[in-house]
Amino acid sequence: MDTLTVETLAETLQEPNRPLLTQVLRTLGHDRCAAILADTLTCEASGGMLTKDGTRRRTTGGVFLQLVRERATARERRRLFPRPTPQPGAGPPQRAPQAPTALTWDEASTFMQTLATEPPGEARTMKLTLIGRPGKIEARGQAVMFRMQGKPPGAMPSGLPPIPNTPALTWTVMVALRQWNRVKDSLATHQEDQLIIEGYPAMQGTQHVLLAQSCVSMLQQRAQKQAQQAAQQPQGETP
Repeated sequence: MDTLTVETLAETLQEPNRPLLTQVLRTLGHDRCAAILADTLTCEASGGMLTKDGTRRRTTGGVFLQLVRERATARERRRLFPRPTPQPGAGPPQRAPQAPTALTWDEASTFMQTLATEPPGEARTMKLTLIGRPGKIEARGQAVMFRMQGKPPGAMPSGLPPIPNTPALTWTVMVALRQWNRVKDSLATHQEDQLIIEGYPAMQGTQHVLLAQSCVSMLQQRAQKQAQQAAQQPQGETP
């Protein structure tokens, strides 16, 4: 993807707070911001994100900034979202309770062994999302196949154990031909375009496989959203 700019972020997110977007881009860097932007668009395509009180749906910019809060380190959060300075006469600040220590992999392994002795809960929906560009493409009948290798995130939410020092998973992706035909021209024409693939993860022998249920182009999705916003504008009103 081409270098991400504040103008691109503001336009895509329809977010007026450009000074904050500038600070986010400087603090997190291009790659992390691009990954969060892609996840924001995926969230919007899947129905969006509610506010904390659950009374309304967040704006696209609000989703992006919430994901920034979740994925930034503690130091980065303090820099991007500083707490307000106490007003004079407000009394001494209350001491925050001591946060519990982060989970370690040794502790997690013990818990996993314990949980394995009990019946698991039920996941009503299981879905994996991959965002990026495919490798070599093979077509067979009514499907195409290619491989995509994952990339570790820049940071995980506090409290979780660190990301294992092992190679990122490589997925063999299978996409129905009719879905592939809708995105292949955009990928071939625009080197900065990426796929947003959602599907059912499975194992075939030792191979990780993703059976795609949805495969869309990020640029096509963005253009469709802009067209929908333009259609919702009252006639004679400039967006």
